[in-house]
Amino acid sequence: MSSHRQAEFVVRLLDEQDQEIRVLDGVMGGSVSLSATTRLRASGQLSIQETGEEIDWLSHRVRIDYEPVGMEPWSLGVFLLSSPQDSHSESGTSWDVDLLGKLAVLDGDSIEQTLAVPAGTNLVEAAHQLIRDAGETRVAVTPSTATSASEMVWDPGTSVLTVVNELLDAAGYWACFTDGAGVVHLEPYVRPAARARTFNFVEGETAIHSAEWTREQDLAAVPNRVLLVGQGDQDRPALVGVATNEDPQSRFSRQRRGRWITVSETGVEAADQATITAKARRKLIEASTPQAKLQVSHMPIPVAPNHAGIFRSQGADSRVVLQSIEYQLDPTALVKSTLIEVVDL
Repeated sequence: MSSHRQAEFVVRLLDEQDQEIRVLDGVMGGSVSLSATTRLRASGQLSIQETGEEIDWLSHRVRIDYEPVGMEPWSLGVFLLSSPQDSHSESGTSWDVDLLGKLAVLDGDSIEQTLAVPAGTNLVEAAHQLIRDAGETRVAVTPSTATSASEMVWDPGTSVLTVVNELLDAAGYWACFTDGAGVVHLEPYVRPAARARTFNFVEGETAIHSAEWTREQDLAAVPNRVLLVGQGDQDRPALVGVATNEDPQSRFSRQRRGRWITVSETGVEAADQATITAKARRKLIEASTPQAKLQVSHMPIPVAPNHAGIFRSQGADSRVVLQSIEYQLDPTALVKSTLIEVVDL
């Protein structure tokens, strides 16, 4: 692996509209975790010594930037401040502060009364409106013509984030996520093999990853068929989405195993036949990928969960997607990432 680049992590204090107030002095350390599998997608922790300037723990936010010498800097994310624990000594006051991903704004908001989205409603537009109503205006939306196939209803007290993600799921979109600058994204799901490659972990003189890595496999429950059944009524039969693995080159396929191993779900919301079929295929791909989970340490690079790349090291040669990434706010520390081997179906 090549030597570490010179760099620093800079923490910037923001107001409730994500506008920079100042660089946050006195940061002694911390960590950031970004994940495709957690509800808020991001979390972290900061250790701060007394700065002499007041921090509003209830409304201020922070953005954490990685600034390498000779390269473009990038932002890890925008975070809300939570649960500050203060310590006092002769040298002054210090805080250990938990960080919440910005989606906590949507998760902390709830609908006050029963919400009914009628059949024929544009799903993505409805999700976008809920986000705006929650006070988040920095949203990047990929438009969609997908509409709800039947009425969708949520009870009072349901988290806005839950409603938004269920609307997006019915449209065949990712769950909403934020980028490093704190912008909320509503984007169509793209299967792993069709994603642009954004990173390379390749052994050799210019390698950016450690030669030490691990692989975890879980083969027993990998399905080769997914069956999703939608919601029908007396006038319209339920939509059914089916995805199968019948690739003789795949060790999980019907041909190789000699039997079907099926995962089925009922009551699935989907705008149309194409959406429910795509959702079945997505679920089959996701259920197949735990066959190889790689734990890798590497130099910081500008990537985010669900990004795709390649991993070639010590006999391994795989297309992979980034499931999670963990930073220590120490410019000399390696990043720890979990990569999932891509199975294209």
